[in-house]
Amino acid sequence: MSAKQPIQSLKRFEIAPMNQSSGSATFSYKDGNPLIQFEIGAEDLYLMSHTLRVNFQLDITNGAGVQPNNNNQDAGATPFSSVLTDNKVGVASCIENITVTNLQNNVLEYCRSYPRLLASLIPGGAGFGDYAGYLTQQFAASSNVQVQGRMCNRKMEVSMPLMCGIFLNGENIPLSFQAGTGGLRISIMLSPSIQALYGLDAPTVAATRNSYYTLSKISLTGQYGVPSGGRLPAIKQLGFSAYQNFYSVLTTNDNTQQISPSLAAVVSQFSNFVPTKNISNWSANGYATTPLLNEATGTGDPVNVAPADGISFIRAGVQYPLKFKIDSRQMVQFDPAAAAGNFYATSGFDAQRQFYYQTALRPIRKTSQCLAGENSEGLSIANGDLNHNTTTGTDVQGSAAGVSAGFQNCYGVGCRYDALGNGSTANFKNQSFSLRLQSKLNGVSAMSAYTYFLHRGVINYDGNGIVSIST
Repeated sequence: MSAKQPIQSLKRFEIAPMNQSSGSATFSYKDGNPLIQFEIGAEDLYLMSHTLRVNFQLDITNGAGVQPNNNNQDAGATPFSSVLTDNKVGVASCIENITVTNLQNNVLEYCRSYPRLLASLIPGGAGFGDYAGYLTQQFAASSNVQVQGRMCNRKMEVSMPLMCGIFLNGENIPLSFQAGTGGLRISIMLSPSIQALYGLDAPTVAATRNSYYTLSKISLTGQYGVPSGGRLPAIKQLGFSAYQNFYSVLTTNDNTQQISPSLAAVVSQFSNFVPTKNISNWSANGYATTPLLNEATGTGDPVNVAPADGISFIRAGVQYPLKFKIDSRQMVQFDPAAAAGNFYATSGFDAQRQFYYQTALRPIRKTSQCLAGENSEGLSIANGDLNHNTTTGTDVQGSAAGVSAGFQNCYGVGCRYDALGNGSTANFKNQSFSLRLQSKLNGVSAMSAYTYFLHRGVINYDGNGIVSIST
């Protein structure tokens, strides 16, 4: 969606939610008002999407109604507790889905499982320095469990860009009905508190299990671009980008996930994973992006690495776009004497898988830094994140044997069809997509896979305005 006409001037705007009851309205899943809606009018203006921000204050409250809620990392006094947001996506974990329509209710994008999308996109293009700087203002994200705990001890104010596909490239979006989207309506559905937050209970702080979040002081801000002459040029078609999401569950060591996306112009696809039992589980981070994991012997906890040693991307039964299997067998090291059945803890870093996954998130030439790397993915040489022990009130170093101990896992698989960045795409309108994953999963613990397709759509016009929207 690039501007067809020079921008003459800029106008700043601030919009309140159209469904708020008063200027001091709050939104939360717990209180039964989990939907936030904004409307942007159909005018002869460009929406400068790179300036678009959702601003709000997030408070975490415990079951006893105390705010701020908790005492992470023993910031005050005993008893200890732990109530956290995911440290890679921060307060974005409170958003479940984002729907973008025009004012005629034509759906442009329905972005489901939004925090899991961000759990790949943000660390895939941001390093530790970014998490120590602007990402703390945008998402209240720190990349560090200990720091995240301190941030969650207080009210957090953020100014968050929307990273669904239609806004991702920061292009200028024409808003008129005759030569644009016909206005925009942005609907944000919030996550259940048990999914957005996670933590541990100290023996005397059972109330933390009933913790919940509340959003207040909500607004949408950005800039309009006024076209030269005050009118948008006539167009016959308008292209846009969007994400499509699919969910599946893996249990076997040779799994073929088949999807019929029915999309005509796919730019890239990628998948990330989390143990199924961690979803909506107070004691686990449901937005972690872990490697494939087996349960530790005798514990029932999915913490032992089950490396993927073969990855194939398939269209209509043929390997595509890679004509070969990503083979990581040389990276997989088996230790029959490993404690608690953690037989593959010393496996090497599968750089080829990571390379193609990174290209799926953005063209590799545009990636100057990322959180994922050999040191951050839980190897024996990794600089492990600190993990808080709520029983003793101390911070302990994570170990390579337990991936869930706090390492910065940014794991995923994927590839890009537009590898050269020349606008080429892959057609899956009438052809199936398959992902074959060969791994060391033992069939005991289930892994949830979230697969995202970045694709292009087209709005078609006649002299009277929008005729159809195709994807």
